[in-house]
This record gives sequence, C-alpha cells and structure tokens, in this order.
Amino acid sequence: MNDSQPMFMQIMDIIENDIITGVYKTDDLIISTTQISKLYSVNPTTAVKAVSKLTDAGILYKKRGIGMCVAEGAREKITERRREIFLNVTINAVLAEAKTLGISNDELIIKILQAKEQNKQQDNQ
Repeated sequence: MNDSQPMFMQIMDIIENDIITGVYKTDDLIISTTQISKLYSVNPTTAVKAVSKLTDAGILYKKRGIGMCVAEGAREKITERRREIFLNVTINAVLAEAKTLGISNDELIIKILQAKEQNKQQDNQ
C-alpha cells in the first residue's frame, strides 16, 4: 500500500490483479469486505467502496447469501480498460517526460528494447 492513490483504488487494483493473473476465475468467490479490511488494515467502509466500484463496473457480482464473485468477462474488461489507459495515457506521459528531459525518440526506443531484452533474460533464468 502507498500514498499515491486512495486506499479503495489500491484495493480495487489488487483484486483486479488477482483476476488478471488467475488467482480468481469467473464465478469464484472473492474474500469478504471484512477480510479485506483486516488484511489491509483499512476501515470496512473503504473495503465496501472498493468492492462496490468493482460491482458497478461489472467486474464482480453478488451471489445472494454467499458473497461477491467474479463476473463473466471480468478479466477481459479489466485488461481492455488497462490497455487503453496504457496506450493513450501512460505512453503519452512517457513521451512528454522524455521530451522535457531531452531524450530523443531513438534513445527512448533503444532503452525500451534494452529493457525488453533484460526482462526476457530474467524470464529465462
């Protein structure tokens, strides 16, 4: 947890990451808001807000008498939203910062390719 964004958003990201990585699959029951609040030492209202926002986004649904479950297509919705943010916001921010720092597009591309190669080597170890 960090101070860069509100706690409920960080909890949302954690749950979304668990869905993307397959910790939770379609129709799986997620941990309760009580468990979330204890695990992350947050107010129960914060946990409820995170789960409610994910429900409103169609990522989770309530199974009456059981708890909150992963909705069908949740992984695809999360991936598509994050992909759009990455391609339309993150990359533009990187390009703007590179320009501010006097980093050429060619230098940036070289650094990206080097980082990609390093990640590939680490994955092979």
